[in-house]
Amino acid sequence: MRARMNVYLTTGRKNYKYAYVAIKSLFERNQNSEIYLYIVSEDLEESDLSHENELARHYGHHIIILRFDEEAAGRHIKFGPNDHWAVGAMSSYWMFHELLPEEVDRIIVIESDTVIVGDLSEIYATDFEGAYAICPGPEHKPKNHRDFMDKIGGECLTFVLSMYNVEKIRKDFTLEDILNTDAAIRKQAGNSMMELTFGLLFAGKIKYIPARTACIDENERYMEELGYDYVAECEKTAKIIHFSSYGDYSKPWNPVFLVPGYSVWWKYAVDSPYYKEYIERQWQFYNNTRKKQQEIAKNISYKNILLCTVIFMTVILLVLCLTAGLDLAGCLAVSGTVLLSFGLSLLVRRITIAIGKVRSR
Repeated sequence: MRARMNVYLTTGRKNYKYAYVAIKSLFERNQNSEIYLYIVSEDLEESDLSHENELARHYGHHIIILRFDEEAAGRHIKFGPNDHWAVGAMSSYWMFHELLPEEVDRIIVIESDTVIVGDLSEIYATDFEGAYAICPGPEHKPKNHRDFMDKIGGECLTFVLSMYNVEKIRKDFTLEDILNTDAAIRKQAGNSMMELTFGLLFAGKIKYIPARTACIDENERYMEELGYDYVAECEKTAKIIHFSSYGDYSKPWNPVFLVPGYSVWWKYAVDSPYYKEYIERQWQFYNNTRKKQQEIAKNISYKNILLCTVIFMTVILLVLCLTAGLDLAGCLAVSGTVLLSFGLSLLVRRITIAIGKVRSR
């Protein structure tokens, strides 16, 4: 009989098709365990997960959808204007007291933008030894993150591949305790963030496992700070690869730039029933990016730059003329001369371009 493993994942209709890779790799890499995958969503229905449930039946696992009230949660959770997370991503605040069934005493967290490359059972079976959470050590965290947690008296918590002592947390904390801690974090950081909230709430009772053998994040920042060689070596020992992102929202399916783990993600993506949609969605990403570039190019064209220059020059000349005591007619004459020079410049440029085209023919 296989040991039970409870796993927590948040997604919704907007991006659940990308979570297929995380789900398949989880099921495939953990066949010695019986997985109960709790998918927390504000809008997914059983009919949306027909392919995922087929995977679960094939590997002898289970998928349970837990409903998350994003509108109600939005009254507590606050993001900055440039943050790209959905409120549903913060559902872990409600995980212990309102979402999970009573029989769940511990649970391990993955995210939809991951690929599982190892067996998680050893981590799942780790003794909490009185801790509230077990997670990868802080050695991969950016220095500013570590410094911030030191400043507020918390500890670094890595959410991906973190495991929670659900029974002890329910006993020692209320949902209000969690939300109050989030409010304290917002005063310090300006917005809600699970890693900071739990890092402060569980300070002193977070058990670390080596990050190198647990989880490696791959994005532009980590590649710069850790280096290609280190990241590539971590892929050989880590249990999970996480494709976290910043404002550019770079992911394997939106490759703003390339990192080593993208090739691992796409190995699973090729066999996905959504593979064609992944490809077509990339075209949309590219076209949207190109349109934005074209708009920017249009806004900084020579005409706009020249026009802005002329407007500023005209205003400045008018002010100078008035200051110098010239009458209104004199000021308008000076301004007219500037505008005439502008028109002649455009005319000369058009003639030059036309002559160039004739010569090229």
